[in-house]
Amino acid sequence: MQAWEWVTTIIMIYSGIVVGLGYFAYRVFRGTIEDFYLLGRTVGFIVLFLTIASTYHSAFAFLTSVAVFSSSGISFWVAAAIWTPLAAVMGYIFGWRFHKLGKGRGHITPADLLSDYYDNSDALRILVAVIQATFVIAYMVVQAMGLGIILSVGSAGHISFFWASFIFMAITLIYMIIGGNRAAFWTDTIQGVWMYVGVWAAGLYILYKYFPHGMHQLMDSVRMVNPKLLTLNWPADLVTAFVIVYSIGIILEPHMWLRYYSARDKDTLRLSAGATALYLSSYYIPAAIVGLAAAVFNHTGLVINGHVLLPKGFITSLVHTYGSRDAVMAYMIYALTPAAFAGFLLAGAASAAMSTLDGLLGATSMVLTRDLYQRYFRPKASERELVLVGRLWILIWGLIAWYFATTKPGLIFNIVALSASGTLQLLIATLQAIYPSRINWVTKWGAFWGIVAGLLTNIILTNKFHIASHLGLPSYHPALAGLIGLGVNAVVTLIVSAFTKPVSEEKRLLYYKLLYES
Repeated sequence: MQAWEWVTTIIMIYSGIVVGLGYFAYRVFRGTIEDFYLLGRTVGFIVLFLTIASTYHSAFAFLTSVAVFSSSGISFWVAAAIWTPLAAVMGYIFGWRFHKLGKGRGHITPADLLSDYYDNSDALRILVAVIQATFVIAYMVVQAMGLGIILSVGSAGHISFFWASFIFMAITLIYMIIGGNRAAFWTDTIQGVWMYVGVWAAGLYILYKYFPHGMHQLMDSVRMVNPKLLTLNWPADLVTAFVIVYSIGIILEPHMWLRYYSARDKDTLRLSAGATALYLSSYYIPAAIVGLAAAVFNHTGLVINGHVLLPKGFITSLVHTYGSRDAVMAYMIYALTPAAFAGFLLAGAASAAMSTLDGLLGATSMVLTRDLYQRYFRPKASERELVLVGRLWILIWGLIAWYFATTKPGLIFNIVALSASGTLQLLIATLQAIYPSRINWVTKWGAFWGIVAGLLTNIILTNKFHIASHLGLPSYHPALAGLIGLGVNAVVTLIVSAFTKPVSEEKRLLYYKLLYES
């Protein structure tokens, strides 16, 4: 077989494995909506750790991190060295509170918790559900983009990006519709290992195969072609925005929140947080190696024994084909590693995207089914009906995400920021609910109008939407626009809360007892 046939075959074998796991998840399914989405809240340490780690790290980690390393150098490394452990720490700080309140009050979605705390606010429930279901589409889009890039590059272009993305989206939809979030958790366990081993194998192989003297030679080569890649060249405000959005913003995404609800107990969450911090923070070391090597070879080209492995300026060609630099990692693996090895590595890249896509599909389905359909349309729906509706939402949202992915909307790094900056606006309201102190800083209407104000500010100032220029205002990267929106959110929340009715003392006391006395 030719190299592309080897690579494609191995990727498709991997896909068959995850579909098989989806079938086995279906065989043990208990028929309830709580089991379909939360696995009965019985997830143990190994599965919880790997599903949190692999869901947090996605096409963002395997593909766009390398792309950004190749253009911005260690600026990404410096910021990621802060946001990855911070995400794990905040996941634990928030996570055990989500878990205890969810178990004590029967919460299944994020809106369950926020609506319940703020005196059963329907307005807040609908707002939170709409925000999470809408902004999560951007996060799904980048996974579909990543999967399309991986299979298209791995097949040497024999499968177009359009169909490659569709094939992988179909595979993910099949095992999610069949097995629900149990399928997602089980496949994430394999994917979490595969993607981590894959990124390290790729980094070490490329390093020692093409830079025999190791990191010293690689850094010298980078210094010769572009020394700025070895300095911090992002402004402080942008680094701050990246750190907050890519840690707290992602933690507040529904697919992450759901995983904290699913934990067996607080000790499981504590162990998972520690392991996740190590996993996430070490992941970008090999990604940096590949990204910096790509920067060198983009400048010099790579010719061995008269055979051109990488032409000069190859990244420009990838941008023209795929709409961004995100194909750099997949292309480097395909061009620089043996065919069978490349198939294994690109399957690892696919696992990074699929492990987040399945979580996003499951979480969004949960939000739309529980917070909107069951609450306002069919409150007496049977468990069977709710599971069926949940499966339909998985299909619908997956196809919507695939459609937008085919438009090649830009760099994955920026699109993820767009998604997480939206969910970041839930932070102020969430803090009051999970820290129910005697001082009531946030009221129901304060939370509602604060979120609305922060979200509008974020949307107007984000450069992806081009609204600010029409209003004569400056525009910003989505992460920085989200941080500015959070500031507006906090101010509006406190002002409105000062003039509106506080949350009932009974509800605050109930939440306090659930957290600290139960």
